[in-house]
Amino acid sequence: MDKPTIGVIGLGPVGSILATHLGKSGMDVILEDIAKELLIQISKEGMKVSGIRELSFKFDKVVGSLTELTKFEPDIIFITTKACFLKNVLAEIKPMYTPKMKIVSFQNGIDNERLIAETLKIDTAYRVIVNYAGNLANPGDVRMNWFQPPNYIGAFKNGLYTTDETTKRISDILTTCGLKTDEAPNIKKHIWEKAILNSALCSICALTRQTMKEAMDFEFTGGLATRVLEEGLAVAKADGHDFGENALNTFVNYLAKGGAHKPSMLVDVENKAMTEVDFLSGAIVAYGKRYGIKTPVNYALTNLLKGLESSYLKR
Repeated sequence: MDKPTIGVIGLGPVGSILATHLGKSGMDVILEDIAKELLIQISKEGMKVSGIRELSFKFDKVVGSLTELTKFEPDIIFITTKACFLKNVLAEIKPMYTPKMKIVSFQNGIDNERLIAETLKIDTAYRVIVNYAGNLANPGDVRMNWFQPPNYIGAFKNGLYTTDETTKRISDILTTCGLKTDEAPNIKKHIWEKAILNSALCSICALTRQTMKEAMDFEFTGGLATRVLEEGLAVAKADGHDFGENALNTFVNYLAKGGAHKPSMLVDVENKAMTEVDFLSGAIVAYGKRYGIKTPVNYALTNLLKGLESSYLKR
């Protein structure tokens, strides 16, 4: 397999795990983040992954801006920032974009790939559904907590979902480096599945400060999560993605196995950072309006999160 030049934008847990696997497998990788202390640490000590995987790698291309990253003329750019920062990232990429670059959303949320295509005015954008997670133990040191392979990759081409030579290439690269990834011409269904599951607990946990297990075990919040799932499944079905008669039970049982894990949105709130709620429950609400489906629980949770964000972001 040829070795393309790969840019990774954003060195949170997902991006750090991705970058370390790519680097360790011999890929030509450029890391980009705006956190200066993190970049200094990585430049000196490299990146380490622990937990269910144990690997480390010393990178020689670590930059603090997208301008510097694009000077390396990357073939593939993985955007691994929070979805709430996607518009800002694309605004910086746009003046430097060339047709050579394959732009991949490696994020949570609905319609990220559409936003990429429309913002950059390009025919095709790519989307990966990430089925692993971790947390930062220290700068440059990330713990990989779980991986439920495979990840999925698809292409959003001229308004339709498909696969192409690039999805095959990226699938092969990620699988070879240890992050098994399958091509999915129906990637939108995988997008809906993950977004619905994330929406069910992210906002609830962020608002109540509960872990996933605590939220599902408590009668009131567990019932609320089920309502979020019901709304999300109804909207997805209207969008052409039916998960079947037993979908609700399947989704509830999946969440019940989440364990004492803090969703990333709760971590964001604890750190007084922007959340991805607009790309999760907020997106379910927007699609519900499009199809005339009421989504009162997702609506309430979205607006409560926006209010909470506002209270600390203003300060």
